[in-house]
Amino acid sequence: MLALSPGAGAILSIVQTGYNNATEQMIMLDTTSRAPGQNYFKVQMFEAVAHSSTPGGLQDVPLANLDLAGEARGTVNYADMKLSPYFVQNLYGPFGYSMGRTATGDLCMYAWQRVAPDRSPGGGVRRGAINLRALICHRNRSEAELLEIMYQLRIKGVTGVAKPAPAEIGAYGRVIMPTGPNGVANVLPDPPRPARSTAPASPTPSQPTLPSAAPVSPGPVPPPMAEQVQGPVVPPPRD
Repeated sequence: MLALSPGAGAILSIVQTGYNNATEQMIMLDTTSRAPGQNYFKVQMFEAVAHSSTPGGLQDVPLANLDLAGEARGTVNYADMKLSPYFVQNLYGPFGYSMGRTATGDLCMYAWQRVAPDRSPGGGVRRGAINLRALICHRNRSEAELLEIMYQLRIKGVTGVAKPAPAEIGAYGRVIMPTGPNGVANVLPDPPRPARSTAPASPTPSQPTLPSAAPVSPGPVPPPMAEQVQGPVVPPPRD
């Protein structure tokens, strides 16, 4: 039911379950994550007339009636999942997601989306709703790289079904990414980077220290000598 980008990982298996009103596929993906879970996409495609109350029917619940943050924490219970506060959308309309990091340092994304039923101009339902769930954990990916998987996915047979809205919000074929003042906005803080090890500076060769001269204590200053003046000798007067 989906065409995925190469970044999502190789498809290992697909388990399809049929209901009276819908078809569900579990698409299992390859992963190099050390997390105990399995990467996957779950897709539920409902028929044009999808009565959930009939026996053997799959219930179609609007996202507004679900605790999606709790669903993310319960599904990815091996990571500290945080609900994203950012508005994002892919070619099929808005979607939500949570991000979390495992004890081994892997980054996990749990995303959800409901593509509204396709209606004819007269109001009739031509195609039922489509529900998506995605769980992707990776060892070396950033949040932006995991979100790119949601932006790049394609639903087979669906070309774009978002309802008309303002130019920037709700228009299909336009990608909106979480942005912040420094570019792509992350839900989780960046992991601490290991400090770089610097080589110790080579020791400066020590200069030989010369013994300092002993201080000379000033001795007693000799008294000034009487000035000796040489001149003519005057004889004493005679009687």
